[in-house]
Formats: sequence, structure tokens, C-alpha cells
Amino acid sequence: MTVDEPTEPTGRVRITKPLTAAPAHVRRSVRQEIDESTGIGEVYMRSLIRAQLRAALTVAATLALSIGALPLLFLAFDSVTEMHVLGVPLPWLILGVLVYPGLFLLGWVYIRQVERAERDFTELVEPHRPEQG
Repeated sequence: MTVDEPTEPTGRVRITKPLTAAPAHVRRSVRQEIDESTGIGEVYMRSLIRAQLRAALTVAATLALSIGALPLLFLAFDSVTEMHVLGVPLPWLILGVLVYPGLFLLGWVYIRQVERAERDFTELVEPHRPEQG
């Protein structure tokens, strides 16, 4: 037999042992990905943190634009600072009474946004399983 001649196949193949060096593909849960700080787990955590940061920045910007603009309003319009309602100066009435319902509303909106983000994240990490029994 020379090197150039192909060998004839016999039709039989002998297997000595299975390939054990290849890693088995194990499906991992989102919780495992997060606990082990894998790349995918970090993406999930960054997504939650980004949603919470977005909610906080939205509330902070709204607060700055609404209540933070009141001193500018008082400076720009002297007539507002000179007005009285039931003997109380209007700026005192605005800052002492009318601001608090707005703050309450902003807090309520913030809590709802953050809880929704956390609920969505929890649903992703621990999906509901069908009830057994």
C-alpha cells in the first residue's frame, strides 16, 4: 500500500469512549446569572438600576422645574408677592399650603414607577409557576 492510495472504508466505526471533554449545556436561571455576576446577570441588574434612576431623575427634574421656579416667579412678578388672600401673603400661601399636595403627588408617582420596575424585575427573576395539586 502506498501513501497516495486511499484506504477502502469498511463500513464499521469503532467508538472507544464518548466525548466527555465538551461541557454540557446547562440552562441557567436568571437568578443564577445574577447571583454568579455573569455578563447576562449584570445586564439584568443594570436594567433595573437604569429604570430606578430614570424614575428618580424624572421626579427630580419635575420638582426643580415646578417648585424651583417659584422664586423666579416671585422675582419676575412683584405683583404676586404683594397679593394677599384672606390676609395671608400669596407666596406664603403657595409655599406653605399649595406645594405639599404637589410633593405628595410626585412621591406617589415615584413610588409607583419604582415598584412597577421592581415587580417586572421580580417577575423576570422568579416567573410564576403553575399551582400544583
